[in-house]
Amino acid sequence: MKSTRRGWPMLAFVAVGSAAVMGVAMPTGLLAAQVSSPAKKVEKPLPDGEHPSLAVKGHLFDRQSVYAFLTTAKQAEAMADPLQRCLKYPDPPGSHWSAVAVEAYCRYRTHQVAPFEEVRSLLQRGEFDELERRLASLLQDKLNKPDMRNVLDHSFERWFARSDLELRPLLENWKHAKSQSAFAYAASGISYVAMAQQARGGQYIKDTPASNIEAMDRLIALADVDLRHAVELDSRVTPAYVAMIRAGRYSLGDAYLEKAAGAALRADPANFAIYDELMWALQPKWGGSLKQMTLLGKQAIKHAGENPVLLLLPEKELAYEADLDSDDCTKPGRWDQFSVIFDQAAVTSQLLDAGTAAARCGQLELSVVYYSEALRFYPEDDDTRVARANQLSDFDESAWALKEIGHLLLQKPHEARYVFARGYAYEGLNDYTNAEKDYLAALALDPGNQTIYAQLAGLYVNDMHDWEKAWKLDERLVELYPNEPYVWLLRAHIQQEQPRPGLKDTADYFQAHFDKSPELHQALLKMRAAQALQEGKAHAAAKATGQ
Repeated sequence: MKSTRRGWPMLAFVAVGSAAVMGVAMPTGLLAAQVSSPAKKVEKPLPDGEHPSLAVKGHLFDRQSVYAFLTTAKQAEAMADPLQRCLKYPDPPGSHWSAVAVEAYCRYRTHQVAPFEEVRSLLQRGEFDELERRLASLLQDKLNKPDMRNVLDHSFERWFARSDLELRPLLENWKHAKSQSAFAYAASGISYVAMAQQARGGQYIKDTPASNIEAMDRLIALADVDLRHAVELDSRVTPAYVAMIRAGRYSLGDAYLEKAAGAALRADPANFAIYDELMWALQPKWGGSLKQMTLLGKQAIKHAGENPVLLLLPEKELAYEADLDSDDCTKPGRWDQFSVIFDQAAVTSQLLDAGTAAARCGQLELSVVYYSEALRFYPEDDDTRVARANQLSDFDESAWALKEIGHLLLQKPHEARYVFARGYAYEGLNDYTNAEKDYLAALALDPGNQTIYAQLAGLYVNDMHDWEKAWKLDERLVELYPNEPYVWLLRAHIQQEQPRPGLKDTADYFQAHFDKSPELHQALLKMRAAQALQEGKAHAAAKATGQ
């Protein structure tokens, strides 16, 4: 069984660099209409153990269970039929996922929605009658076919929740041609909300220019006009309500959100998209509360008989309370909680968050499982697929990883991260020639990527033991990154293992520039010990030859 081979040779440091993930702090608080009383303050996650579910002792995944999970997952992913692939997929080790919830979510995620390009083409050709016919059919399916009750909302989200400037005039033409179409006005309003989100940007409110906020408010005002008109024309067109909840969260405030939520739940009390949007809107960071999220989840469950996908919503409150996307890698018991949070089925976004958090902190057993579950429900996610492929090599599945990356490279042959991932899979297969070739090709595509340099250094030192190539690479790294301690640790490692002269000079330089933390000081002590050993051997050799 293979251990992780990421990172600089001989080091336990996890990362060369980091990028902060910026959150979005919205300017208004939120209320839960028909769910609970208004929140008086922003709440923080409760201390460990206060939530009954989180007080339950969880467990980590052992390597054996992950190997068994991946074996079954690989078999499922080989199936051609998307629904059967999803249904036959294994649940996380030791979990108790509801078969009803899983089947409902599989059907929800695998139902084939017409591609956006097809809808755009109808709009461009002015075939509004045909578009109206298709949407009317989806509305009737929503009302009369239990397996299709979520497709209308899902379709509107896929087609119109996009800040596409070229789409804007097409929607205006549609509204003009079909002035009594609730579909046209709902689509237009949804698009305006997406444009408002882009105009605002992803920074905290304090870091967002006033002009961005003003642009967002103008677009939200336009969205409100269209969305109100849509539900006046036909209250059954529920995608409009979802966008109204989103607009309230972004700009229009508590009173608007409360009214929109109430109208939405009256129009369709078992609507997954509405509950899903409300659950996110009620997070404490927007001014809601954990209590409101809990009560909303309980209300949703009451309607699960009509729409079983609602069974997945209560897990959102549990994941939020556990601070799932925290950057804290050392919090006691944090990783044990994952098995509690995901003891029941969860939506794709949460599974992806769990996989990303675990990967960031080196918890590969957790990460590869939750990344796989995210791909179970959203196999089109190429970002997650390449991240998971890199981890497959650490579980003796390099051949599977190579096949996965091969499919991605057919679409984007010059994507540096794909080329790098293929190199990592080759390295896992002990094909060092092709691994080196891909690492060098990836560097040509992305010259400043230190992760690629690190893996190439590891290939030369740990696998190929090619000290000349390792030394030439280190000389290049010294030129590019003279202030990175890892570069000098690589140099010392080569000088120690080859061996090569100059270890004392490297140790002196390292001490003068980098002896600033306990970890780096320990590295320096090892360097000095290796230096003393080399000098002792040299002295003994000189003495033996009489020099």
